[in-house]
Amino acid sequence: MSRTKSQIRSRLPAWDAGASRLPAAVSQLINEAQPRYASVAAALAGEILEKRRPIGSLLPTEQELSQHFAVSRSTVRQALRRLRELGLVAGAQGVGTRVIADQPRSDYLLAVRSVTDVMGYSTPTRLEVLLRETVTADAAYAERIGAEAGSQWVHLHGLRWPEDRTRPPISVVELHVAARFAAVTTLPELVSTPAYRLIAQRMGIAVAEVLQEITAIALPEGIAQRFSVPAGSPGLHIRRRFLASDGTLLEATDNYHAAADRFAYALRLGSADGET
Repeated sequence: MSRTKSQIRSRLPAWDAGASRLPAAVSQLINEAQPRYASVAAALAGEILEKRRPIGSLLPTEQELSQHFAVSRSTVRQALRRLRELGLVAGAQGVGTRVIADQPRSDYLLAVRSVTDVMGYSTPTRLEVLLRETVTADAAYAERIGAEAGSQWVHLHGLRWPEDRTRPPISVVELHVAARFAAVTTLPELVSTPAYRLIAQRMGIAVAEVLQEITAIALPEGIAQRFSVPAGSPGLHIRRRFLASDGTLLEATDNYHAAADRFAYALRLGSADGET
């Protein structure tokens, strides 16, 4: 049975940003400069953290949320993805999105507000592409890169090298580019220019937000072989997601680095008003 707008609104209490005291992991979402989906995510997160949406309860459907917040369903999906990243909700096929926690998980997720020098390399590098394939995202692939199941992607596997090729590779790279931008994955410039930059230059769609996760790992055997080190050696996994202003995922990357004697990551961030 279809619901009226008034019935939908009754399931969606008004959210008062000033009334909530959110932890840093969520409060970073509440910023006028961020895309609309971030505000939707913050509103829902506020209700969850304030126990207005208890653990075990189901969120309204995408259609209901879309109507309530006056946004597209794509925007709602991006907001729900952000809540999943915070560990507040989980989705189940045929059931919906269920609240599973009333506190965000402790994993550190860095939202980089500028894509300038986000790659973090102090000297020029070159990408050697070893594999290129077109992929239809299954559930696992979609969850891994933050995309929708059934969406099309160009997957590239390769090595990033320093200018001095006598030295070991800097990283093993898994690059995922939305199929609509497949043309950039065959450009010769890709060896020295990031895909997101080529998308902006050739197709006029700029990156508005970068989500970055940095994790210490034990290198899997296949990746360790690329660095000529034993499997299980210490390494660093950096996952980045490059989003357009409407929340559309343009590109996702997984970079695997060997131990600190091979690679160190340094990032300088200014304050919100531009002061350092």
